[in-house]
Amino acid sequence: MSDTAFRLAGWDDLPAIRLLLQQAFTPLQEILPSRPTALDETIGSLTGHLASGSQIFVAERQGLPVSCLLVLPPDDGCAEVKRVCTHPDWQGHGLGSALMSHAEQQLSLQGVQRLKLSTRRRLPDNLRFYQRLGYSQSAIQPYPAGIDDERIELSKTLAAA
Repeated sequence: MSDTAFRLAGWDDLPAIRLLLQQAFTPLQEILPSRPTALDETIGSLTGHLASGSQIFVAERQGLPVSCLLVLPPDDGCAEVKRVCTHPDWQGHGLGSALMSHAEQQLSLQGVQRLKLSTRRRLPDNLRFYQRLGYSQSAIQPYPAGIDDERIELSKTLAAA
């Protein structure tokens, strides 16, 4: 991991982040009953996230983002994590775990006390990934009628900074 940089994304990173989201989430279309909403992100929507106070954390190798996650602005000490992904060529190397740990540390320093996120029932590897990182299941929400899936909500209390 010594050649990996962890940082917050800036405006100039948004085209590379959009490409990363496309590369990471497109393969999921083959196994999910509905299109991943991450594929709907555009440079404009990512710009809107940053403009509204959201943060995008990236893991960067050789000057390119290879893993990222989006954190929505906290509400009452709790922030929501979305769009967690790693480029398919870099999956299985610990980048996602390291990026989540980095983001958790930085958010704790900002006063965030708890994180919440969700994954889909049809992505059991994602559920195990979050559980290994200390996230606990808090709810299960059905998808709209006609979509055979469920959204599994998880949360984690952060260590005080």
